[in-house]
Amino acid sequence: MVLIFYVNWTCWKTFKVKIYKPRITLINMVNFNIWDLERVNIKLKKEFLEEINKTLKEKFISKPKAYEVIFNNKETPLATFKNVLKYSYCRNFFVPLEIFLSICLKLNISRDMLQMNVISYKTARGINYIKNPVLPIKITPIFDMLLAHNIGDGTVINPGNGRLPYFGYRQFNYFYRIQYVKKIENIFGEIQFKENYFETSTRPYCPAVLSSLFFNYYKLRNEDFLSDRARIPKIVFDKGKDSLLAVLIAFIIDEGNVDSTQITINLKNKLLIEDLKEICSTLNYKSKITQAKSEIAKGYFRLHILREGMKEFWRDYLKLHTRYPIIDLGWKGEKINNSFKIDKREIIRTKGNKEIILAILQNEQLSVNQLADRLNMTRQGIRYHIHNLLNQRKIRIADKNQLNWLYGV
Repeated sequence: MVLIFYVNWTCWKTFKVKIYKPRITLINMVNFNIWDLERVNIKLKKEFLEEINKTLKEKFISKPKAYEVIFNNKETPLATFKNVLKYSYCRNFFVPLEIFLSICLKLNISRDMLQMNVISYKTARGINYIKNPVLPIKITPIFDMLLAHNIGDGTVINPGNGRLPYFGYRQFNYFYRIQYVKKIENIFGEIQFKENYFETSTRPYCPAVLSSLFFNYYKLRNEDFLSDRARIPKIVFDKGKDSLLAVLIAFIIDEGNVDSTQITINLKNKLLIEDLKEICSTLNYKSKITQAKSEIAKGYFRLHILREGMKEFWRDYLKLHTRYPIIDLGWKGEKINNSFKIDKREIIRTKGNKEIILAILQNEQLSVNQLADRLNMTRQGIRYHIHNLLNQRKIRIADKNQLNWLYGV
């Protein structure tokens, strides 16, 4: 996880980064209304705007008289008040939510009614907006999973100039990248990105108006998402099994490696690894933590969900996926499922696997993991044969520059 700050480099020596601090603490709430969000601008249904104008006329006769009663502090100019009541204006521009909250209060129109008639909203001065919003916003395991994604492969972007920070999610796999956006839309509504956005970008953004809710709900600051200090918030551990599992799945997607015998999550943040180990212990998944010793992976800590734990994890995942289909392990899920077929494969106790490996390596250079996938064998079994073939000088190490060495003839 990294922090990105956009600054004016012509005056970088005097620039001071303002760390974002949560506006309010919302951790005890389950649902959130649009007025719980920060700096919201909205668009309303035409029929509802017409009803507001009709009620204003009945109660105050004229807009200037209504303005004097509703905005007696003069912070909202009369011209602005007149404009926001015009559909031609509201159709093309987003209007501050506070203005309509004030109007509805004086007209005895409930905030809930106002919320029901919001057709889209965004952050003031923001670009991406939410269309057909899901309101009120419900906190589900998918919400907790999004937090985990923002910790794992996310970036906090602080644009400065008084604007709210927001999340970017770096993901090169197209399926997982699209799933991230679908999870946001499942919670909040349809996000309007610019045309052909995903054809050119591998980093979808979570609009600032939505990102701020994550900061406020979990009581986090932007530095809490740095890779060396990020932690799973305590509130997550106080939730049910579904939320804990959703968080673990997010880390498997972003930072996990799956082979025939275990799931491994690699991180430099030891405390974060210990948080994930606590989740595994709570969910009764057999696991352990090790520290990488090779030069390439030096400084990394590894959480291993062992074979027995994988089976329990997989059963729970399938149940969660049934309840929340958007929680999808994708190709890593297929790899986990295929790993359970190893014990059932026909060649499990047949001779000749070493000869098969040798024949494959005569035409390709592959790693232990790649061979294990190709032959539906365990890594340990592949390593045993690779070791013997190296000792017999029938194969060689073709490439040591990668995390997974390549072998060939």
